Amino acid sequence: MAQVTVLIPAHNAAPTLAQTLDSLTQQHFRDFAVLVVDDASADDTAAIARSYADRLQLDVLTLARNAGVAGALNAGLARIDTPYIARLDADDLAMPQRLAAQVAFLEAQPEIDVCGTALELFDDVPGHGTKLALKPAGDATIKTSLIQGNCMAHPSMLMRRSFFDDVGHYDPRFDYAEDYELWCRGALLGKRYENLAEPLTRYRVHAGQVSQQKRQLQIERDIQIRRRYLTGLLGGAAVGNLPEFLSPMIVFTSRDIGLSVTQQALPLLFKLGNLVPDPAMFHAIVASSIARHLA
Repeated sequence: MAQVTVLIPAHNAAPTLAQTLDSLTQQHFRDFAVLVVDDASADDTAAIARSYADRLQLDVLTLARNAGVAGALNAGLARIDTPYIARLDADDLAMPQRLAAQVAFLEAQPEIDVCGTALELFDDVPGHGTKLALKPAGDATIKTSLIQGNCMAHPSMLMRRSFFDDVGHYDPRFDYAEDYELWCRGALLGKRYENLAEPLTRYRVHAGQVSQQKRQLQIERDIQIRRRYLTGLLGGAAVGNLPEFLSPMIVFTSRDIGLSVTQQALPLLFKLGNLVPDPAMFHAIVASSIARHLA
């Protein structure tokens, strides 16, 4: 049995999947398998994946009906029994040293359950350069940052199989933000996180991404997830407009509304400040939220 399975959900991914799989053939770490979940694609996704069977320890699971990202991931998880599960999307790339670095880190840090990386952002437009997307480091900072939004890049993650055994699988009700919900659920159950500072995952930016096509739905999911997370942190207390106050995606239509929401949030913010594990990050998040709403 391999030590790692790279889980790739793919729906109509023929234009990019070969490049993604090519990046896995270049990995320095070799003790891994690949599971491509073909989410009822209408193109050559499955055939392209199978063409790599002579270069990678690879299996293809083809779903008869489109299940969405969360459903496809859960179907894949049901087939995986390796100690570690790595995530990669069908249009992103893994740097050659990625799996080696993440496995070495989790082997050396048994208290950490999930390990992500920084990202190198790229697109397919000639002449465009790349940009770095850094992520907060340290479990305390990550858990505090989750009150504002998703600070862990899903396609960069390496997770212990035991994380899913304890926390559960992806919740399809939160499709388009299923990773954020999973991290918040895990945080409330005491799971520990880390992000490596090195950009070991290349994240493709393009107009067809779900995050752009379904932005309004993603905002709604984001608020729902944050509400659940804040309610859990505050011991079940009602959180009012606190999820909207903390959301970087919410801009109120007037300064008066922003002021009213800020005033309503203050009592809960004082309570929350005594509960989050990184007070400095918390104060920075609150300050940026106030500045955004009162600008």
